[in-house]
Amino acid sequence: MRGHVSGPVLVAGASGFVGRRLCAALVDAGYDVRAMTRHPDTYDGPGTAVFGDVQDAGSLAGALEGCRAAYYLVHSLDSKDFERLDRSAARAFATAAADAGVQQVVYLGGLGDEGDRLSRHLRSRREVEGLLGSHGVPVTVLRAGIVIGDGGISWEITRQLVEHLPAMVTPRWVRTRTQPIAVDDVVRYLIGVLDRPEAVGRVFEVGGPEVLEYRTMLHRVARLRGRRLLLLPVPLLSPRLSALWLGLVTDVDVQAGRSLVDSMTNEVVVHDPAIREVVPFDPMGYDDAVRTALEERGQRTRPRSWLVRVRDGAVGRLPGPITAQSPVRHEPRPEVLARRRRVVAGTAVLGAGLLGVSLAARPDSKRFYVLTLATAATWVAGGLASGPLHLGWVEGRDRRLRRPLLTPVATGVGAFGFFYGCALVVRQVPLLDRAVGKVLTFAEEGSTPLVLLTAAANGVGEEVFFRGALYDALPSRHAALLSTGVYGVATVATRNPALVLAAGVMGSLFALQRRASGGVGAPLLTHLTWSVLMIRFLPPLFRRGHGAAATGRAVIGRAAAR
Repeated sequence: MRGHVSGPVLVAGASGFVGRRLCAALVDAGYDVRAMTRHPDTYDGPGTAVFGDVQDAGSLAGALEGCRAAYYLVHSLDSKDFERLDRSAARAFATAAADAGVQQVVYLGGLGDEGDRLSRHLRSRREVEGLLGSHGVPVTVLRAGIVIGDGGISWEITRQLVEHLPAMVTPRWVRTRTQPIAVDDVVRYLIGVLDRPEAVGRVFEVGGPEVLEYRTMLHRVARLRGRRLLLLPVPLLSPRLSALWLGLVTDVDVQAGRSLVDSMTNEVVVHDPAIREVVPFDPMGYDDAVRTALEERGQRTRPRSWLVRVRDGAVGRLPGPITAQSPVRHEPRPEVLARRRRVVAGTAVLGAGLLGVSLAARPDSKRFYVLTLATAATWVAGGLASGPLHLGWVEGRDRRLRRPLLTPVATGVGAFGFFYGCALVVRQVPLLDRAVGKVLTFAEEGSTPLVLLTAAANGVGEEVFFRGALYDALPSRHAALLSTGVYGVATVATRNPALVLAAGVMGSLFALQRRASGGVGAPLLTHLTWSVLMIRFLPPLFRRGHGAAATGRAVIGRAAAR
C-alpha cells in the first residue's frame, strides 16, 4: 500500500525544464512542495521558493530541513567541468539529505547500456546515482533518454534543426536508436515512485512506446510541421564539429550541445520495463508528444497586448511584503543584472545632480519642494525600472522571522541618539556647525508637514535605489561597501561636508541592514525613523547653541537676493 509523505517534498532544480512541471503536478496532487532554486526572487512557479545551491553546501541544510523526500533534477551540462561540478554537488546533497533525515531521494538520470562505451555525460549521470546514496539515504533512479517537451535542450535541438534548415549534413549518430518520452510522462513516473515502498532504492528505465532513430525523429517532426527535410549523413563529422554546427544553427549552448551530442553516439533504449508494474499507464506516442510540445511553445510565445506587458512588468518590479521570507543571497539572472547596471548608472548621475540643485534652492520655496520630490521620484523610478526588488526579511536559524518591524525602528531611534550626541560635539567645530545649520535651515523655515513629506519621500527613494537596485547590481561580496561609497559620492553634489559625513555613517548602517535582512524594508524603516527624529529634535539644539541656523538662513537669503 502506498503511504503519504509526512512533511514537505523538496524539488532541487525547480525552475528547470522538468522541475517546474514536477512542482506543478506535486502541488496539484496535494503535496507540500519546496521549490529549491538559486533565484527565488524571480521564481514564479508553484510551491514555496527556497534558496539552495548544490555548489554551496551550506545553503542545503535550510532548504532540506523537515523534508522527508527530495527530487534531484540538477546538472551542469553548460560547463566544461560538468563532471567535477556534478560530483561535488551530488556529494553535498547526499550529506545534507542524510543530516536532514530525508527518507527518499528521487533522481532523473540517463539511459544507456552498461556494456557500451558511455559518453562523459552518461558516465557522470551514473556516478551521480551512486553518490546520492553514499550517505545512506535510499535513492530511486529513473533513467530516461530524449525527453520531448517545450524547453528541453534535446527537443530544442530537434525542433530548431527542422525549422531552420530544409537540408542538413548530419553525423553518423543520426542512425543511433533512442526511446523518446514525453515530459508529462516523465513527471507522471516521478510522482508515481514517490513514497512507494516497492520503488525505494531501485533503478528504473523509462521511455515512450516507440524506439526510433534520430533521423526518423527529425523526419517525423518535419512532417508534422508541414516541411520537407533532406538529410545527408557524413561519417567524418566529429562530435566537436557537430556541437559547433549546432551552435551556429540553433540557440542551444555550445557546451551543453556538445555534451548531448557525445551521448547521441550511445543507444538509449529501455531494456527493463519494470516501471510499468509500479506506475502502470500507457505513455504518449512520439507524434502526440511533439504536437503537445509545439502547442505549448505556441501558447508561450503568443504576443501579449501592450497593456498586459506593461502591467506584468510593473507588478514584477514591485517589492514583496515585508514579512516575506527571503534568502540573504539574491542572484539575478544575467540579463536582469545587465539591465540593472545600465539603469542604476544613469539614475545615480541624474539623482545626484537633482539632489545638489534642490539644496541650492531657497528654503520653503516651491522650487525646493519640487526639486526634492523630483529627486525622490528619480530614485524610486530608477529602482523599479532596474528589475525586481526585495523587501522581505531573512529567516532566522529556526525559520522564524526576526522582528521585521520593531528592529529597524529601534535601530533608527538608536541612530538618532548617536547623532544627537555627535551634534553636541559638532557645535564646537565651526565648519561643521555652519554646515549642519545650513541643512537645518530647510526644516526651520519650511512648513513642517511639507518638510516631513519631502524627508520621508527622499528616505524611501534613497533606500529603494541605493539599498535596493544599486545593491543588487553590485558584486554580492562587496555590495555593502560599494553601495555606501556610491551613496557618499552622490551627496558630494550638495557641497555640504555634514551631509557627506552623515551619508558615510548612515550609508554603512543601511547597507549592513540590507545585507542582514535580504531586502530594503529594514533600512527603509530605519531611515524614516531617523529622519523624522532628526527633523523634529535637532534644529532646536542648534538654534539654542551658536545660532548656526540663523546664520545659514542669512547666507541663503543673501544668495537668493542676488
